[in-house]
Amino acid sequence: MRPRAVRLIVLSLLVCGGVLPALASAQSSSGATTVDATGVALQETLTTVDSLRQAGAFRRIEDRLLTLRNRHPGRAGVLWRLSYTWSDLGMIADDGGQRRAYYKKALDAARSAVASDSSSAWAHFAMAVAQGRLASGGETRERVRRSRAVKHHADRAIALDSTLSGAYHVRGRWHREVTSLGFFQTAIVRTFYGGLPEASLQQAVLGFQQAIKFRDKAFHHLELGKTYRRMDRLDDARRQFETVLEMPPSGPFASSYRREARRRLEKLE
Repeated sequence: MRPRAVRLIVLSLLVCGGVLPALASAQSSSGATTVDATGVALQETLTTVDSLRQAGAFRRIEDRLLTLRNRHPGRAGVLWRLSYTWSDLGMIADDGGQRRAYYKKALDAARSAVASDSSSAWAHFAMAVAQGRLASGGETRERVRRSRAVKHHADRAIALDSTLSGAYHVRGRWHREVTSLGFFQTAIVRTFYGGLPEASLQQAVLGFQQAIKFRDKAFHHLELGKTYRRMDRLDDARRQFETVLEMPPSGPFASSYRREARRRLEKLE
């Protein structure tokens, strides 16, 4: 398969750290009323972990979550947070082999979270994130297979929690990237790899708009702007990139969103 086709089969679905939401407001069946060995409610400890993520303290989060996993084996709320953390660490890793190793660990943790609590929207979202990250480094067949998994788990997360903004974001990116396939590449994927579900740029727009509705964050506006640019809706794209620059920085990847928005605005001038 041509390199462009390989790249466009949702390879970049979740490479951007923005897909991972602020976790401090997450609600899950992770053991909110369970008390750990020190007498502190597990949910309070997890809230502290969520705050550390906003500061980008991924190593500290990893250490705390590994300790919590040992104390509370099988807790979905611990496992999906651990999956997100390994996805974050993989994204900032310099070495490709190390990056993929983190993504594999993220997928294993997400699978454990889903096995522990299949009704957890956040666990399914973690699966979508991990599958998307691994898709970026796999062979063509693996990428198509993981692309299907991304869509499945994002849809499942939304079915379980219709307000989970990050899952709408993932679904929006899935639609945008799949529509990037040309006729020739689509025919190859259909013939040799079983095809992919139908996708459209309008559905991508809807996904990002829904994400903004439930959590008005810069990375949602950035990806919506990129989608409008693909549709040649230049004024709409400009407004979205300007919105990114107007919003107060928030989260560990805020500076990268602002840099990209500024660069894309300059290209529109």
